[in-house]
Amino acid sequence: MLNNLDVKASLESLVLIRDDRLPVRRIPLRKKPLQRYVLPYRGLLGLLLICIAWPLSWAQTGVGLQYTFFPLWLGFILAIDGLVLRRTGTSLIVRSPKIMALMFIVAMPYWWAFEAINSITHNWVYIGSEENTNLLDYLESSLAFSVVIPAVFEVSELIGSMGFIKRFARLPAIVLERRQVMLMAVLGVLSLAALLLWPSYLFPLTWISLFFIFDPINCLMGRPSIIAQVRNGDWRLVTAFALGALVCGFFWEMWNNQATASWEYNVGIFDFARIFQMPLLGYGGYLPFGLETYAVFHFAAGLLGWSSDARVPVSGDAHD
Repeated sequence: MLNNLDVKASLESLVLIRDDRLPVRRIPLRKKPLQRYVLPYRGLLGLLLICIAWPLSWAQTGVGLQYTFFPLWLGFILAIDGLVLRRTGTSLIVRSPKIMALMFIVAMPYWWAFEAINSITHNWVYIGSEENTNLLDYLESSLAFSVVIPAVFEVSELIGSMGFIKRFARLPAIVLERRQVMLMAVLGVLSLAALLLWPSYLFPLTWISLFFIFDPINCLMGRPSIIAQVRNGDWRLVTAFALGALVCGFFWEMWNNQATASWEYNVGIFDFARIFQMPLLGYGGYLPFGLETYAVFHFAAGLLGWSSDARVPVSGDAHD
């Protein structure tokens, strides 16, 4: 058996990309294209950014996440996009650079909305960084917030490309009539209002209320929506985005844990069994946050008429 094992070919298969769907690598003054190794260039650039920004964010130099958060997460986004491209022959950047750019833009007001809610709930506080006092400070914070949506979408697409996602394509459907979908949107508005009125008790609604506002609107307007998927018994996007946000949450908390400029949580009775700075039950908030992120972005893309460009392929789609 060992005689039939081609060790060189086996090792080569670990690093060479044999997928003809990917573009070849060409360099000036060289006729023969380079073989494709490990990741597309964007993925390798992403790994390089992570290798530089990660140590700096944990170094006791005063740099911390305040200045390394954006390059660290930009590297993460590029690395995951490269991995998705290698796996599937497509990716967010390949399909529509304008959608990727829009994600960075929409993520800024999106996370500022959570900061506004947190000013009432006081669930987290920033340590080791100065408060925003001028326009430059707000721009720096906005740049850090801009990575939230593209990071969640990239990881969700990666998870959605995996074979196990097909198992969620035919599950029990939740059939909602138009009136019920409209009622969901009303309940979303009421839940947000209740959160702001009784933040000490209802702060977990932070991570689901926006979903119940925006996803029903997307469904009623004919845009991509979670409700439209589960109506057909298709839970693949639910699973991909819930797990995608959870994976992002793990990296957010891990990279935050030893950073000189970071954040800490105050979640009352839920504050036990911490993993990094986040209590164990707090990670549950990332699951609906993924759905919320999906809904809010598709609402923004729909306003520009870009809904079709923003669709996320998952394993088991007709083109697979």
